[in-house]
Amino acid sequence: MWTKNKTILLLAAAGILLFSAIQGIVLPQWDRQKQVYAAEQQSPLTHDLQSIMKYQNKYMGNASNLSNLMHTLPLNEVRSTMELHPDSLTADIIYHAETADLDTEDLERSLIYNATAAFALIDNLKQIRFKFDDRTYSVERSTVESWYGKKLSSLTDSPKIWKPDVQEPLADRNYVKKGINSLFTVTDV
Repeated sequence: MWTKNKTILLLAAAGILLFSAIQGIVLPQWDRQKQVYAAEQQSPLTHDLQSIMKYQNKYMGNASNLSNLMHTLPLNEVRSTMELHPDSLTADIIYHAETADLDTEDLERSLIYNATAAFALIDNLKQIRFKFDDRTYSVERSTVESWYGKKLSSLTDSPKIWKPDVQEPLADRNYVKKGINSLFTVTDV
């Protein structure tokens, strides 16, 4: 009887220790890792290509797919809505913010990155207009394809292509400035 009680107490103590270790060490580490990953998804320099591959689609008319893609890319923390124009194969991403309230460098990196990702993943999307309360950035697939010098869908074949061709150049401020000036038509509202 005494041995049985010792065994029960020992198992209970081990269970409490294990529960405490999971609650006090393992779960907080997982939460920190999730927070770090979520923060990395806000920057075009560290965004995870694999997280958006599930949104690859032939047609831009799949509104929920395109919306989910845009809400997974950088700038997703800025409240936005979307309008699709299937006749012209154009998507309007309407951000409810002024560009003056956003960090210019992060904004410009994100616009180049988001346009590249959307065109690379949505086969028939021809134009995107990123509309802010004070400014609109318009970009066309053909211009972005000329910029990269290749078919955009080939950029997503592997992270080994995406990272050096799309992400790493965005660390260079001059590249970003040149990209904004070359790729986008900017209109003040």
